[in-house]
Amino acid sequence: MALTSISSVHDFLALVSPKYFVEARGRWVFRGHSDIRFDLIPSVGRGGHTAINSLTHEKSLYDIFVREAGSYLSPLPADEWEWLSVAQHHGLPTRFLDWTHNPLVALYFAVSGHEDVDGEVFSLHSVKKASQRTRESSPFEITRPAKYYPNIVSPRIRAQEGLFVACSDIEIPLDSPLREGWSIERFLVPAKTKQSLRYQLFRLGVHASALFPDIDGLAERLKWQHSVSPLEK
Repeated sequence: MALTSISSVHDFLALVSPKYFVEARGRWVFRGHSDIRFDLIPSVGRGGHTAINSLTHEKSLYDIFVREAGSYLSPLPADEWEWLSVAQHHGLPTRFLDWTHNPLVALYFAVSGHEDVDGEVFSLHSVKKASQRTRESSPFEITRPAKYYPNIVSPRIRAQEGLFVACSDIEIPLDSPLREGWSIERFLVPAKTKQSLRYQLFRLGVHASALFPDIDGLAERLKWQHSVSPLEK
């Protein structure tokens, strides 16, 4: 299936706005990949471990993290969902995939990195978030994917308008298959457009120091900003 190609921020918003802005906030959420070869598989299911399988790998990572991370956290996360949110935020492989309410944030991640490779933006439609009943069960035992809104454990989550999708099968792409009532659309970000799109986003206030509101984000934005010329766009 041919993907709709994004050539400008204006064109991208024209594609998503007729659907995105006519429904309640959160019905459509977005995710960007800087490399189109990346599947919608959570980090814990992508291999590269020494355990007998991904589930064993996942549980081992989680158990050790919970045992050792407590000394760095106050207050402690209230349940497994919150523990996984904290772990995901700090880079531990989990069954969570990061999504955003803001399509321009997703586009930023699609154009930031792998400059010689096409990127991709995903838009996911789902009416419901994880129910209280789902939240009362373990995220390791869910049988369907679920949208999950974490507590704001970092200014980055707020700045990126972030949320998670908890994947029920950690080794199968989220878009194959989806639960009833969910759908995913995909947009191609050609490698040749990444530099121009990133500059357009910068002029609209979507850049590293806005999405990563700390000194690391500031340094990243300045490094990039002083490596490009607006005359080249």
